[in-house]
Amino acid sequence: MKKPYSNFDLPRQHIYSDHYVPSRARDTEEIARRRALPTGTILAEYQRDGLQMATNILAHVEEPEDVAFAVDTLAASGLNSAWYSYARHASVMRRRLSLPELANDEVGDGWRQTRNGLLTKAQRGLAFTAELAGQLAASRSEGREVDRQSIALGRQLGNVSLELACVRLGNAPESLSAFDVQSLAREQALEALEYSRVVASQTGTHPSLAQLADVDSPLSVYWRREATNGAYEAYERAAAEAA
Repeated sequence: MKKPYSNFDLPRQHIYSDHYVPSRARDTEEIARRRALPTGTILAEYQRDGLQMATNILAHVEEPEDVAFAVDTLAASGLNSAWYSYARHASVMRRRLSLPELANDEVGDGWRQTRNGLLTKAQRGLAFTAELAGQLAASRSEGREVDRQSIALGRQLGNVSLELACVRLGNAPESLSAFDVQSLAREQALEALEYSRVVASQTGTHPSLAQLADVDSPLSVYWRREATNGAYEAYERAAAEAA
Protein backbone atom coordinates (compact mmCIF):
# COMPACT_ATOMS: atom_id res chain seq x y z
CA MET A 1 0.00 0.00 0.00
CA LYS A 2 1.33 3.42 -0.96
CA LYS A 3 1.99 5.84 1.86
CA PRO A 4 -0.29 8.91 1.68
CA TYR A 5 1.31 12.26 0.78
CA SER A 6 2.30 14.24 3.84
CA ASN A 7 4.53 16.93 2.32
CA PHE A 8 4.32 19.63 -0.33
CA ASP A 9 7.30 21.27 -2.00
CA LEU A 10 7.17 25.04 -2.39
CA PRO A 11 9.28 25.74 -5.50
CA ARG A 12 12.05 28.32 -5.48
CA GLN A 13 11.02 29.36 -8.99
CA HIS A 14 7.53 30.74 -8.44
CA ILE A 15 7.34 34.55 -8.60
CA TYR A 16 9.34 36.47 -11.15
CA SER A 17 8.64 40.07 -10.20
CA ASP A 18 9.16 42.32 -7.20
CA HIS A 19 6.96 41.89 -4.16
CA TYR A 20 4.40 44.34 -2.81
CA VAL A 21 5.75 47.64 -1.51
CA PRO A 22 3.68 49.48 1.14
CA SER A 23 2.27 52.86 0.14
CA ARG A 24 4.31 55.87 1.12
CA ALA A 25 3.31 57.71 4.25
CA ARG A 26 1.59 61.12 4.09
CA ASP A 27 1.60 62.07 7.77
CA THR A 28 4.77 63.94 8.79
CA GLU A 29 5.12 62.04 12.07
CA GLU A 30 4.74 58.68 10.29
CA ILE A 31 7.28 59.76 7.66
CA ALA A 32 9.77 60.61 10.42
CA ARG A 33 9.08 57.31 12.21
CA ARG A 34 9.65 55.28 9.06
CA ARG A 35 12.90 57.06 8.26
CA ALA A 36 14.23 56.20 11.70
CA LEU A 37 13.51 52.48 11.34
CA PRO A 38 15.87 49.84 9.90
CA THR A 39 15.23 48.65 6.35
CA GLY A 40 12.48 46.05 6.12
CA THR A 41 10.64 47.08 9.28
CA ILE A 42 7.64 48.65 7.56
CA LEU A 43 6.96 45.59 5.40
CA ALA A 44 7.30 43.41 8.51
CA GLU A 45 4.72 45.57 10.27
CA TYR A 46 2.37 45.28 7.31
CA GLN A 47 2.80 41.52 7.35
CA ARG A 48 1.99 41.41 11.06
CA ASP A 49 -1.12 43.56 10.60
CA GLY A 50 -2.17 41.69 7.46
CA LEU A 51 -2.02 38.39 9.28
CA GLN A 52 -4.17 39.80 12.04
CA MET A 53 -6.64 40.98 9.40
CA ALA A 54 -6.71 37.48 7.90
CA THR A 55 -7.35 35.97 11.33
CA ASN A 56 -10.24 38.35 11.96
CA ILE A 57 -11.72 37.84 8.50
CA LEU A 58 -11.92 34.09 9.07
CA ALA A 59 -13.68 34.70 12.37
CA HIS A 60 -16.47 36.53 10.53
CA VAL A 61 -17.25 34.23 7.58
CA GLU A 62 -19.99 31.65 8.07
CA GLU A 63 -21.77 30.66 4.86
CA PRO A 64 -20.03 28.00 2.71
CA GLU A 65 -19.58 30.29 -0.30
CA ASP A 66 -18.08 33.02 1.90
CA VAL A 67 -15.72 30.58 3.60
CA ALA A 68 -14.69 29.23 0.19
CA PHE A 69 -13.73 32.66 -1.16
CA ALA A 70 -11.91 33.59 2.04
CA VAL A 71 -9.86 30.42 2.40
CA ASP A 72 -8.98 30.25 -1.30
CA THR A 73 -7.79 33.85 -1.43
CA LEU A 74 -5.97 33.73 1.90
CA ALA A 75 -4.29 30.43 1.00
CA ALA A 76 -2.98 31.77 -2.31
CA SER A 77 -1.77 34.99 -0.70
CA GLY A 78 -0.30 33.15 2.27
CA LEU A 79 1.71 30.79 0.08
CA ASN A 80 3.17 33.80 -1.72
CA SER A 81 4.06 35.42 1.61
CA ALA A 82 5.66 32.15 2.73
CA TRP A 83 7.62 31.97 -0.51
CA TYR A 84 9.12 35.43 0.00
CA SER A 85 10.65 34.55 3.37
CA TYR A 86 11.08 30.78 3.11
CA ALA A 87 11.77 29.71 -0.48
CA ARG A 88 12.87 32.70 -2.55
CA HIS A 89 16.52 32.63 -1.50
CA ALA A 90 16.76 28.93 -0.65
CA SER A 91 19.94 27.11 -1.62
CA VAL A 92 17.83 24.20 -2.85
CA MET A 93 15.21 24.10 -5.60
CA ARG A 94 12.29 23.44 -3.25
CA ARG A 95 11.29 24.10 0.33
CA ARG A 96 9.25 21.44 2.07
CA LEU A 97 5.93 22.21 3.75
CA SER A 98 3.55 19.88 5.59
CA LEU A 99 0.27 18.92 4.01
CA PRO A 100 -2.56 18.78 6.56
CA GLU A 101 -3.59 15.24 7.41
CA LEU A 102 -7.13 14.82 6.13
CA ALA A 103 -7.48 11.06 6.36
CA ASN A 104 -5.91 8.09 8.10
CA ASP A 105 -7.00 4.52 7.38
CA GLU A 106 -4.83 3.06 10.13
CA VAL A 107 -6.74 4.63 13.04
CA GLY A 108 -9.62 2.48 14.26
CA ASP A 109 -12.14 2.08 11.45
CA GLY A 110 -10.60 5.03 9.61
CA TRP A 111 -10.45 8.73 10.41
CA ARG A 112 -11.45 11.76 8.31
CA GLN A 113 -10.84 15.41 9.13
CA THR A 114 -13.94 17.60 9.12
CA ARG A 115 -14.17 20.95 7.35
CA ASN A 116 -14.97 22.74 10.59
CA GLY A 117 -12.11 20.99 12.34
CA LEU A 118 -9.60 22.01 9.68
CA LEU A 119 -10.96 25.57 9.54
CA THR A 120 -10.64 25.90 13.31
CA LYS A 121 -7.09 24.56 13.15
CA ALA A 122 -6.23 27.04 10.40
CA GLN A 123 -7.72 29.93 12.39
CA ARG A 124 -5.60 29.06 15.40
CA GLY A 125 -2.56 28.64 13.17
CA LEU A 126 -3.09 32.06 11.63
CA ALA A 127 -3.39 33.67 15.06
CA PHE A 128 -0.11 32.04 16.12
CA THR A 129 1.53 33.13 12.86
CA ALA A 130 0.42 36.71 13.52
CA GLU A 131 2.23 36.50 16.87
CA LEU A 132 5.39 35.30 15.14
CA ALA A 133 5.08 38.14 12.64
CA GLY A 134 4.79 40.58 15.53
CA GLN A 135 7.98 39.22 17.05
CA LEU A 136 9.75 39.50 13.71
CA ALA A 137 8.59 43.10 13.27
CA ALA A 138 9.90 43.94 16.74
CA SER A 139 13.26 42.36 15.93
CA ARG A 140 13.44 44.31 12.67
CA SER A 141 12.71 47.59 14.44
CA GLU A 142 15.53 46.89 16.90
CA GLY A 143 18.00 46.14 14.13
CA ARG A 144 18.52 42.52 15.15
CA GLU A 145 19.34 39.59 12.86
CA VAL A 146 16.09 38.04 11.67
CA ASP A 147 17.04 35.34 9.15
CA ARG A 148 16.04 32.44 11.40
CA GLN A 149 12.85 34.16 12.50
CA SER A 150 11.93 34.91 8.90
CA ILE A 151 12.44 31.30 7.82
CA ALA A 152 10.45 29.99 10.80
CA LEU A 153 7.64 32.44 10.04
CA GLY A 154 7.62 31.47 6.37
CA ARG A 155 7.45 27.76 7.15
CA GLN A 156 4.62 28.25 9.65
CA LEU A 157 2.70 30.49 7.28
CA GLY A 158 3.16 28.04 4.43
CA ASN A 159 1.78 25.18 6.50
CA VAL A 160 -1.22 27.23 7.62
CA SER A 161 -1.86 28.29 4.02
CA LEU A 162 -2.01 24.63 3.00
CA GLU A 163 -4.58 24.03 5.72
CA LEU A 164 -6.65 26.88 4.32
CA ALA A 165 -6.30 25.56 0.79
CA CYS A 166 -7.58 22.15 1.88
CA VAL A 167 -10.60 23.24 3.93
CA ARG A 168 -12.96 22.33 1.07
CA LEU A 169 -11.63 18.75 1.21
CA GLY A 170 -12.79 18.18 4.77
CA ASN A 171 -15.48 15.54 5.37
CA ALA A 172 -13.94 13.25 2.76
CA PRO A 173 -16.00 10.07 2.26
CA GLU A 174 -14.82 6.72 3.56
CA SER A 175 -15.02 5.42 -0.01
CA LEU A 176 -11.85 7.37 -0.79
CA SER A 177 -8.67 5.89 0.62
CA ALA A 178 -6.33 8.02 2.71
CA PHE A 179 -3.90 7.96 -0.20
CA ASP A 180 -6.56 9.34 -2.53
CA VAL A 181 -7.57 12.05 -0.07
CA GLN A 182 -3.99 13.17 0.48
CA SER A 183 -3.44 13.16 -3.28
CA LEU A 184 -6.37 15.56 -3.56
CA ALA A 185 -4.77 17.70 -0.85
CA ARG A 186 -1.58 17.90 -2.88
CA GLU A 187 -3.56 18.88 -5.99
CA GLN A 188 -5.39 21.52 -3.99
CA ALA A 189 -2.06 23.00 -2.89
CA LEU A 190 -0.94 23.22 -6.52
CA GLU A 191 -4.24 24.90 -7.40
CA ALA A 192 -3.64 27.47 -4.65
CA LEU A 193 -0.32 28.41 -6.26
CA GLU A 194 -2.04 28.68 -9.63
CA TYR A 195 -4.82 30.81 -8.15
CA SER A 196 -2.20 33.21 -6.81
CA ARG A 197 -1.03 33.72 -10.41
CA VAL A 198 -4.61 34.28 -11.57
CA VAL A 199 -5.08 37.02 -8.96
CA ALA A 200 -1.75 38.55 -9.97
CA SER A 201 -2.86 38.67 -13.60
CA GLN A 202 -5.97 40.62 -12.53
CA THR A 203 -4.36 43.00 -10.04
CA GLY A 204 -0.90 43.49 -11.51
CA THR A 205 0.73 42.47 -8.22
CA HIS A 206 1.24 39.05 -6.67
CA PRO A 207 -1.12 38.78 -3.68
CA SER A 208 0.44 38.63 -0.23
CA LEU A 209 -1.05 38.88 3.23
CA ALA A 210 0.84 42.10 4.00
CA GLN A 211 -1.47 43.80 1.51
CA LEU A 212 -4.48 43.23 3.77
CA ALA A 213 -3.04 45.88 6.09
CA ASP A 214 -3.63 48.51 3.40
CA VAL A 215 -7.21 49.12 2.27
CA ASP A 216 -5.95 50.51 -1.04
CA SER A 217 -3.54 47.67 -1.86
CA PRO A 218 -4.14 45.51 -4.95
CA LEU A 219 -5.30 42.55 -2.84
CA SER A 220 -7.66 44.62 -0.70
CA VAL A 221 -9.20 46.20 -3.80
CA TYR A 222 -9.52 42.76 -5.40
CA TRP A 223 -11.22 41.44 -2.24
CA ARG A 224 -13.79 44.25 -2.17
CA ARG A 225 -14.53 43.85 -5.87
CA GLU A 226 -14.63 40.07 -6.19
CA ALA A 227 -15.63 38.71 -2.77
CA THR A 228 -18.99 37.17 -2.04
CA ASN A 229 -21.23 39.40 0.05
CA GLY A 230 -20.42 37.59 3.28
CA ALA A 231 -16.66 37.63 2.62
CA TYR A 232 -16.88 41.33 1.75
CA GLU A 233 -18.67 42.06 5.02
CA ALA A 234 -16.09 40.00 6.92
CA TYR A 235 -13.31 42.10 5.39
CA GLU A 236 -15.10 45.33 6.34
CA ARG A 237 -15.62 44.15 9.92
CA ALA A 238 -11.96 43.11 10.21
CA ALA A 239 -10.84 46.48 8.82
CA ALA A 240 -13.04 48.30 11.34
CA GLU A 241 -11.51 46.25 14.17
CA ALA A 242 -8.02 47.14 12.98
CA ALA A 243 -8.75 50.88 12.76
